[in-house]
Amino acid sequence: MNEVVKTGLLSRKWRYFWHSTPCLNFDFRDFWNQERCLNLSYNECVIKFWVFVKCAIVIRSPICRLRLYCEACDTIQLDSLLYLCAMKEVQELDIFTGYGILQCPIHCGVPTHVDAFTQGVDSLVELQPLASFSNLKTLNLVGVLFDGSDIAENLFSDCGVLETLSLEYCCFVTMDYLKISANKLRTLNFVNNGPYWWGYTCMFGGELELHTPNLVSFWYIGPVLHLSQSLDMLFLKNASIELRYQNTPADFGAMVFGIRHVQELTVSPNFVTYYCPGSKKIAGDFNPLDSLRSLKVYMEFEGDHMEGLIKLLQLSRNLETLCIRLTEHPWKINWESRKIDVPMISHKLKEIEIFTGGNLENLLELIRFFLENGKSLEKINITQKEETLDPKKFYTLHNVQLACQSVSISIGLASASGTIKMFDLLFWKCGSGTTGQSIEYDRIAWRNLVARVEEDEKEVFAPVCVGFRRTS
Repeated sequence: MNEVVKTGLLSRKWRYFWHSTPCLNFDFRDFWNQERCLNLSYNECVIKFWVFVKCAIVIRSPICRLRLYCEACDTIQLDSLLYLCAMKEVQELDIFTGYGILQCPIHCGVPTHVDAFTQGVDSLVELQPLASFSNLKTLNLVGVLFDGSDIAENLFSDCGVLETLSLEYCCFVTMDYLKISANKLRTLNFVNNGPYWWGYTCMFGGELELHTPNLVSFWYIGPVLHLSQSLDMLFLKNASIELRYQNTPADFGAMVFGIRHVQELTVSPNFVTYYCPGSKKIAGDFNPLDSLRSLKVYMEFEGDHMEGLIKLLQLSRNLETLCIRLTEHPWKINWESRKIDVPMISHKLKEIEIFTGGNLENLLELIRFFLENGKSLEKINITQKEETLDPKKFYTLHNVQLACQSVSISIGLASASGTIKMFDLLFWKCGSGTTGQSIEYDRIAWRNLVARVEEDEKEVFAPVCVGFRRTS
């Protein structure tokens, strides 16, 4: 605002240019740094700031974008601000109260005492029922307090052209139900990780009802979210679910049911754990993810995570791409690969990517599992974070019973400049066998296994070819 006013001093025809500025950015931190030189107290500065914001909005023509940062924002100020934004047909609205994850705004707010700064403002803004946002396309709320008032219901119930909605670190004190109705909404980001403060739980733990038939992207961080069974996101393309806490397992089934049409899914370790048959919620009750084409999993190499991953893969019958990022412990976990009797991996899954930096024995056990159960598998790409993998260790896979005809394994080392290709392994089977007949493997090739070349004073593995022939 100061820059716009200074521009108006350069020319007479620009004198009132600040009246029609389409994009407004209000930051209380800058306001406080400038106004405290006038010997104003913090409370006086807060009051003056809100008066200034409201006056600047009232005198303007339709506003395209409005951004506001203010640590002191209570329900009354938020209600009046939203009313003005709706009246001025704001298209993009960002509100950040600055609470984040460290402070709960329950006992904070705008000072209630009245002084000379507030005179004449009440006549400009009268608290009325929130008008509908007819032109609002983007709404970002960070650290906003939602209490038992009707702000949330009025704000999210009538957004006809809203396309992007982001709720981050907001405080939900007494709300046990939230409804979002936006037919044109395409992106929904919900960071449900509000703060704990003096016994108050600010995260939303109630039922979320979504009427967003055209939703394409859904990103969620927080506890298990109880999604209403009535929602149906048919066009959901990608979703990212990061569960921070393990709470009521019964809500997890409803959450999975709500995103059952997703095509690309990224999940956290806690998400995978819920699929473990040993969990309180039996994974067999979950609906299949028949629309899922790409799956990215963050997990540790633990028994519950591995069993949960297996069950998740069994329910993803049309999966084409699988990416696993292991954040495992360095020690050996007591889990062994095995063949799965029921249909295991999708027949469309041909390539798997694995990012790891932990125990090599765990990695070999995971590779063995995919070799024995991936009927259409063609390639496994492995990226090691830290130390170089010893290619000799992979010879322990010589007795694996391949479920497919041939599989190539590519080993690379992650570096700052990109992945460095270290060596390749090739497993194949030839001949035929009868079901139930014992199958043995003969080693037929192990070329250039320990061949090393010096390049720029660095050891680089030459390509390695490993083959196994099946004989009956």
